[in-house]
Amino acid sequence: MTTCLCSNATTWAGDGAVWFKLHEVSAVTDDGKSITFPAQNVPSVSFTLPKALPSGNYLLRMEAIALHVASSPGGAQFYISCGQINVTGGGSGSPSPKVAIPGVYTGKEPGILINIYSPIPATYTQPGPAVWTG
Repeated sequence: MTTCLCSNATTWAGDGAVWFKLHEVSAVTDDGKSITFPAQNVPSVSFTLPKALPSGNYLLRMEAIALHVASSPGGAQFYISCGQINVTGGGSGSPSPKVAIPGVYTGKEPGILINIYSPIPATYTQPGPAVWTG
């Protein structure tokens, strides 16, 4: 998510290290016995905005990463969607860490370049910045 310094997100470029993470749904592993994807085939995701999130216009970016062919460089598939939200009655927090998009991923992160089939990963590291909880 990024603060949208405008009234209409269609004019906001979102350039530079201005993006922060509010929520993630990660793959779940069982010490190499299995890997599951709780977000797979889920039509919607709900989460609560931190009370410390300041009031204002924001551009919310949703990202799903398909890993079925991610065992070779460039194999992970990114599915992106965005929406504009207006937060009222917000707090005085300072969301962080902030990253640039594009630029946050190299493609070599363990959660992007990964073979999910054999051997099944014992752990999964969600790519990107840490979630800001306020």
